[in-house]
Formats: sequence, C-alpha cells, structure tokens
Amino acid sequence: MKSFNFKTVFRKTAKFLFGIFLTNEDLPYSATEFRDRIAQSPLRWLLHILVGLFWLLLAYIVFISLRFITTPDTLYNVTARSEIIAIDSFQNSAFVPWQLEGVTRYSQCGSETSLVSGQLQVAQDTSVYIERIGTDSVWITLSSATLAPVGFIQTRNERIELSDCEAFELQASANNSYTLPIDGVMTIGGEVKEASAREPILHRGSVAISDKGAWSGQYYQTEPYALELGDKFFIQNPSIQSSGFIYVDDSPGMQITFNGKGDAGVIQRYKSEDIILKNSIWTKLAHDESLLFLWLFLVAAFSLLKFVIRVNIE
Repeated sequence: MKSFNFKTVFRKTAKFLFGIFLTNEDLPYSATEFRDRIAQSPLRWLLHILVGLFWLLLAYIVFISLRFITTPDTLYNVTARSEIIAIDSFQNSAFVPWQLEGVTRYSQCGSETSLVSGQLQVAQDTSVYIERIGTDSVWITLSSATLAPVGFIQTRNERIELSDCEAFELQASANNSYTLPIDGVMTIGGEVKEASAREPILHRGSVAISDKGAWSGQYYQTEPYALELGDKFFIQNPSIQSSGFIYVDDSPGMQITFNGKGDAGVIQRYKSEDIILKNSIWTKLAHDESLLFLWLFLVAAFSLLKFVIRVNIE
C-alpha cells in the first residue's frame, strides 16, 4: 500500500490550479514545466496565494450564480384596466375585509334584495368575481363550490350571515370611487366568446418580471410585456398569494394592480396559443448588474494574473 505523500499531492494540485493560466498562451513548455517554473520564481508564494484566491472567487461566483439561476419563482408586477377579475383563496388564506357603504345586496344571487352597510368578510373557500362592464355598476359575486356560506357582513348592530351565493351592486362615479385591497390567486380578463353580444374583457395592461439580484440583493425589473384587448392573465402554480388593489371611479372598467410569485405568467389570447412569461437564465444574467460585474471582475482578474505569472517565469 502506497503511503501518502504530501509533496506529490501538492505538486499535482499546483499543476491543476495553475494549468488554467496556460490556456491560449503560446508558451513553449507543458503544464508540468509551467508549474516548475513558477516554483522557481522568487514570488512563488505570492503567486500561489493569488491563484488560490482566484479559485476561491471563481467557486463563490459559480455558487451564487447557480443558486440565483435555479430559483424557480418569478415575481410578476401586473397593472391592467379590466372589466373582470376572479380571486380565489391561496391555500385557505383569509381574504381582506372590505368596507361597504349603502350597497345593494342580492341574497341567493338575486332572490332577496336589500341595502346594507358594513364590513364584508369573505370566507376562505369562496370564489370572488368582481365585474364592471363599461361605466355600469360594479358587481361583486361570491360563490362556494361546496354550498357553504360565503362569509358575513358586520354592521354596527348585527352580524349578517351570508348564503352560498351572494352578489353586491356598487355605484361608482367620480365622487363615489372605491379602493378595494385584494389578496389571493388572481385571474384578470375574461373569455371572448362567439355568439355573445358582450362579455367582460380586459382593456389593456402590462406585466413586468422582477427578481432579486444574486449579490446586491436589490430587485431589478424587465421591460414590461403588454397585455392587449381581450387577453386573460394569471400566474401558474403560485408560490405565495398575490396582493394588490382595485380602483374604481367614473372611468370604464376597473384599474387593477397586483404582484405575485409563481412558476410562470400565462397570457391567454383569443384563438391563439398561450404566451408563457418566465424569468429565463438569460433574462436573469442580462438584468442582474451585480452578477455581471462579478463575472467581469473575474475575467479581469484572470487576465491580470496570467500577465503577472508570465512576467515572473520568463
């Protein structure tokens, strides 16, 4: 059995570590001779330290680059004017309560009508649809697939339990605008249907991809992707609940803004294939200035170190 020889291991390691600096060089000797010439240099220990630091820097940059590039989640910032938005609870998270004043309530989605004022708390397993075609009334429809109560309204005097299907009509104008905070899984825009006179649709909007820099920790944002008339957008496989708000005044439709994280953003366009928005490797590298700086610094350090080594062995 061969005994461990530290000197042999050190020489082989040095040959490997220094070998990279022999690439693209027109030197008339092999990697072994290259290593031996460095070993005979008066500054050999300084060169060993500099090369060791270079490899540590390379390992560090590769590590943070791989961790950054392989991050599955993408942050989407969405701004749109739409006539409809659907909201579902994310992993049974609670909905944000809304304060309603003087709105018309349609119990059982239309069988009973009354005016109510109070705080609306939506149950977790409820689907929420907010719709406004043109400058008409704003309709909030709550429904439960399990036929469970969709929540309650807390007035000044009582708590009103809601049925499994409820609708609320809000009158919006320049002097009576609404700001509704929203949390959950969002879908903006409706389907363009044939043989239908008028369906609520998305008017316009944009989706921008954001991510956190690998080294700086600061967020960057890509060029926004435009949403066109009739598009439908949602985040595929969301990892967190989306958050934002809806603003309604005398302008047509509703102004919606929210952000959320997930595997991909999906744009569904009428009679067209789905458009997938995702933060690819090239997008990350192109927009993360801190990561680009590290790689450029590494290239500069490599070139400088090659020059220093060559000067000291010739």
